[in-house]
This record gives sequence, C-alpha cells and structure tokens, in this order.
Amino acid sequence: LPEKRFGSWIDEFTVCFSGIEAPRVLNIHDPKYSGALARRNAILYESGNKNLILVNFESAGSIQTALREIVSKDTLLVFDEVHKVKRPGGEHASAALEIAENAPYVVALTGTPIPNSYTDIYNLLHLLFPDDYDTFFGFDPRFLKNPSDAEKTQINEKLQPFFCRTTKRQLGVPEANADEIKQVIAGETENRLLQILKMKYRKNKLGLFIRLLQMESDPKMLLQTLSLKDFAYLLDDSVDDADDVDYADYSEEIRTLIENCGDSVKFTACVNLAENTVLEGKTLIIWCVFRDSIRRLAEALEKRGIRVRCVYGEVPLEERQQILSDFKNGRFQVLITNPHTLAESVSLHTVCHDALYYEYSYNLVHLLQSKDRIHRLGLPEGQYTQYTYLQLTYRTEDGPWSMDAAVLERLREKEQTMLRAIDDQVLETLPTSEEDLDMIFGKLRL
Repeated sequence: LPEKRFGSWIDEFTVCFSGIEAPRVLNIHDPKYSGALARRNAILYESGNKNLILVNFESAGSIQTALREIVSKDTLLVFDEVHKVKRPGGEHASAALEIAENAPYVVALTGTPIPNSYTDIYNLLHLLFPDDYDTFFGFDPRFLKNPSDAEKTQINEKLQPFFCRTTKRQLGVPEANADEIKQVIAGETENRLLQILKMKYRKNKLGLFIRLLQMESDPKMLLQTLSLKDFAYLLDDSVDDADDVDYADYSEEIRTLIENCGDSVKFTACVNLAENTVLEGKTLIIWCVFRDSIRRLAEALEKRGIRVRCVYGEVPLEERQQILSDFKNGRFQVLITNPHTLAESVSLHTVCHDALYYEYSYNLVHLLQSKDRIHRLGLPEGQYTQYTYLQLTYRTEDGPWSMDAAVLERLREKEQTMLRAIDDQVLETLPTSEEDLDMIFGKLRL
C-alpha cells in the first residue's frame, strides 16, 4: 500500500465491519518500529491477533521474507495502487511477487492498470495467477511492448473475465458541474519571459513546460536550479532521457527583470477566487504542483484572514491525518495541496465541493484522482461538485496562446480515451510524455 493511504484503510475497515469486528491494526510504519529489524520482528511476533496489517511498497522489500511467512490460508492480500509494481524485474515487483506466492486470496486495485503499455500487466497477472500465467496467458514481455490492434484484441479477450470496473454512474454518484474556466491575461513582463524561455528551452520541451509552470506561479522560481528528475511525478511515464540538471544561467538583464517581478497575475487571481469562495460560506481545496506555490498561497490567504492548512511531501503522515480531520470538522476553510501527496484515497466529499486548479500537469492519473477527492460514492442526490481551472493566456506572434488550456485539452482527450475503454471493458494505454509535450506546444512556435 502507499503509506499516505493508511488512514483511509483503517476508516473503511471500521465502516465495513461496524458491529461485526473492530480493527486490530498493525501499522509497521508506526514510529516505534524504527528500522527493518524492528519491522520484521513486529510482523513475526506482533501480528498474530491482528486483522489489518499495513505495509507500504517501499518497505516491503526489506521484510518480504517475514511477510511471506505470515501469509496463511485465511489471508486476504490486497495490493493497492498495484501499478506501482508494474516494472518487470523491479525491486518493488520482486518483493510483491514473493509475498503473494502462498496467498490464497489476492486482490489488485488500481485506477490505471496500464498507464504506459501492455507490458504493465505482466507483473499484475503474475501476482494474481502465478501458477497459471504461462499456461493461460503466456504473454511474453516483448509481445506486450508494442502489440498490433489485432493482438490488443486478443490480450483483452483473455483479460476480460478477470477484472471489473465500476463507474460513478453505476454507483449513482451525481454528475459534477461543467468545468469552470477562469482566464487571466499575461502582463507585459510575463509575455517577455515567455519569449525568453522559448529561446532557452526550444529543444527541451519538458524543461520549457516546468519553467513556464514556475513562471506563471512565481517568476522568482526561475532563478532556482532545476533537476528535471525531481519532477518525474508530473508525468505518466519516465524521464530517464531528460537532461538531469538545468542551471538558471540568465543574463544580468534577465535576472534583474525576474527579481523585480511582483506577484504573477495568475497568483493574484487564485487568491481572489479563493477569498470569494470562502466569503460564500464554502470550503475549498486548491491543487498546486510546487511546494513554494502552496506556501505562498497559504501566506497570502492568511493575510486576508482566511484559515488555511497545507499538505505536501514534507508534512509527516500523522500531521497530515490531523489536518484532514480538522478540515472535515470545519476548523479551517481552505486546504492547499498537490496531487503527488494527496491524490489517492482521501475522502473529502462530505465537507468540500469546490476545487480550484492553480497549477496542473498533463498526468491524467493525478487529475482524475484529485477530482475524486470531492466527487465520489456517498454524495447525496442533487449535490453539486465544481472544478475551476485557472488559465493564463499569453500574447504571441501567432495570436493568443495558453499552456494551461493546451494541457487541459490534452487531459480531456486522455480522459475520453479512458472512459471509452471503460465502456468497452478493455484496458487502455495512454500516450507517452513526449507525445503529450508535442501536442501541448504544437501551436506555439519554438
């Protein structure tokens, strides 16, 4: 399991087995289990009377032998977000396969079974059917890498009896409102910086994408050294081929221009929209990409008397759980976070119905999971859900252009591909990062 989801598993266990059995939890990431040896001993000697044992993927490799030993005929083994073990031969995959070897019941959960190619199902099927893979499926990894349309049909025909998908419509979740787009027009400085960044990154579209995200939020972030691999979480696939480090080597004139920039127009628009939402008596979740953006937005809103809390990677797990509890209990009005930290399995739909997207990437997984925080099973009939997207529009030699609009268009295309696949009961593949970037910058002359 991803560690940040542990609280949800405990909550859901409590709800599902209320009046039948109370949760007796062993969480090996409790601070009292410091190190692999303490965790191994906890699994071997403290798990006997437990009915819910929580382990994250990152730690499974160091205690996989102990976990394998406690799997018995009564064990239900659940792999949540199983796409995290998709790489054949990967460390997480090897541990998962060993742990599952003797499990009588295995369930694999994911919203994105094959985010890159059909190769991603190789480990998934070995987890579920280790003894039958060769005789029934028999897909060689090389065959799965780039199958023809006819071969894709063959793959899906074999897979179809073994997976199920349930749509929100089937669950009776009320439809969300149509997306609301809030356009803001770039100022003279932002238009000039766009031209500068185009020249600098015309041969590196990933670098251009990240730098434009930074500039639109806070131009001063352009002065920070950038490690592109730090932003792998933005993508639907790997950035192994990306230039590793980008140094902020601007001329003195450009550096002065950046240092003299005030708040971006997009930043000001976000603060104003958030304040107006709170004044209407609503709570709000703001989605960002950068930690700097999260902190700056929180500071600006607090100056306007709005109660704000933030969740991002450096916030300890226990503190995150307390923040989410406080949000659900109305102790503050605005939650600011990023999909990389909070996009999975957190339920906020009972207390929040408005989401504002300040920064967003072309990672479809992050978009869908972030939307699901406030739009999920349990909403009463007639309850609205509103997603609002900020879009900055530049003035270029070819007319108006918005990276935000291009990204959202790409995300909608990928979402429709996924929805069609769900309706047809097939597993979809998504485009590569390179294909996404080509589309996003297709109308911008580089």
